[in-house]
Amino acid sequence: MDLGFTTLRNRTLMGSMHTGLEEVKNGFERLARFYADRVRGGAGLIVTGGIGPNEEGSVFQGAAKLTTPEEADRHKVITNAVHEADGKICMQIL
Repeated sequence: MDLGFTTLRNRTLMGSMHTGLEEVKNGFERLARFYADRVRGGAGLIVTGGIGPNEEGSVFQGAAKLTTPEEADRHKVITNAVHEADGKICMQIL
């Protein structure tokens, strides 16, 4: 499916849900496997759980957010796993 800026292998979208893995030890690695498994199961596009753009936008104290380059880098393991499984991923930024 051609979206103009990218192409999806099908129309199947996995909607956003918060798994709670973002905040636990090795959570990003576990999420990478979780999302890649969904792609292998047929999802063409994954929408992540909500990530706060800053502390004020976070869903709770200590929730995952994107305020530093290091925090953004943590997400690469997830993105790479989804792409390696032939899927696309979109981050829900709160």
